[in-house]
Amino acid sequence: MPTELFAAPLFPFSLALCGVLVIALLEALSAVIGHSLSGLVDDALPDLASDAHAGIDVHADVDGGVDGAFGGSSFDAALDWLSFGRVPFLVLLILFLLGFGGTGLVLQAAMTSLLGAPLSPAFAAVPAIVGGGLFMRHLGRAVGRIIPKEETAAISRESFVGRMGVVSGGTARIGLPAQMRLTDEHGTTHYLLAEPDDEGEEYGPGTPVIVVSLAGATARVMRDPTA
Repeated sequence: MPTELFAAPLFPFSLALCGVLVIALLEALSAVIGHSLSGLVDDALPDLASDAHAGIDVHADVDGGVDGAFGGSSFDAALDWLSFGRVPFLVLLILFLLGFGGTGLVLQAAMTSLLGAPLSPAFAAVPAIVGGGLFMRHLGRAVGRIIPKEETAAISRESFVGRMGVVSGGTARIGLPAQMRLTDEHGTTHYLLAEPDDEGEEYGPGTPVIVVSLAGATARVMRDPTA
């Protein structure tokens, strides 16, 4: 049976499910060393998804209805429909891979039962992609109601400068950032990579710090003198 799952007609769908296991393993390993793979990916990505979700909500509030919500960019609307910005990107990727892989395997099994042979992987991939998108949309919204998520208002990373936070995982050194946690003006918790702004400084877990500047996805921090 394991061999059959990796036969040509089923290979892309089985590979997608294997991808879920790989992502879960990497997330577990990153947690062991004091980081969050999901948080690192979200910090490295542009704020496009969150801004899109925020833009949809703002349009809806201003125009007072569904027409207003989709009066902006159709690309933003598509991202929001797919639940981007509601949950971490890796969660959405896992949901899509689960939906894609599951839909493909079920479809190929059904075609084999009805027609005596599975579809070409290229043909089967089309409904599987649709299934993955629907799975990501609906499960993403459900998961977004359960786990902490970003505020729907657009948050500029520049607003983090000057904010106090705490090192939450690992020891932050120059060139070896660790995870820090801070709360924005909306009361939403954010996780960032942080490293000391001063040469020779080290900040262990629980150290209160202040964001001095941002360098790409990494925050440069100093020890909070008031703590």
